Amino acid sequence: MSKEETIFGDDWPYSKAKSSLLRSAAIVMREEGPRAATLKNIAAKAGVTEPAIFRHFDGVDGMFQSLFDVVEMFFDLFQLYYKEAGHVGLDRFENAYFKILAALKENVDFCYLLTQPDAIFRQYPKLRQRLAELKARDKDSVVACIKEAKSKGQLVAGADAETVAMSVVGATLLAINSWVADVGASDIVKEGKRVWNGVRALVSNPDWKPAAKAKAAPRKK
Repeated sequence: MSKEETIFGDDWPYSKAKSSLLRSAAIVMREEGPRAATLKNIAAKAGVTEPAIFRHFDGVDGMFQSLFDVVEMFFDLFQLYYKEAGHVGLDRFENAYFKILAALKENVDFCYLLTQPDAIFRQYPKLRQRLAELKARDKDSVVACIKEAKSKGQLVAGADAETVAMSVVGATLLAINSWVADVGASDIVKEGKRVWNGVRALVSNPDWKPAAKAKAAPRKK
């Protein structure tokens, strides 16, 4: 079976049929909440019979494990954005921030899965524990960017790195949750830019300038 084409390229492990069921489950939850993710509702959304689901997953539990694997893939991708070379401090965070928002916008079917995972996986203790680890790792990456900004003099005097980081995250989550409730009513990338530009204007040191790059030594003839 051919695999579904996604932003993960060859790393996406699911066939088109399996991907269709995962997307259908995610859409059902976005539209009706996690409790609506029954085999009957998922099958109806995907346009297949309930027995067809068992050909791809070990029942509801197997499907939720695969849904969690999708969440983990996105969180791993987001980590790569934070680690991209060529950016420092606030610019490093901004680069990752906008790429994460763009990824959410490009993957509307999975956006509820990514923004409300606590509600979705609350019945699975092991998945909840792993989710907590993923979220902690993401928080650490945000704080690391802001701390780097502070160490480089990019922040105004007295700005606390963790407070700045959590302010951005909190305001962005509010915007994302509003968008997820009605994805056609707003543009999450534009809303995210509004949030970030507002915070950055408040915390950026106007006197900061990037360090000059050292000139390469002249080549010996």
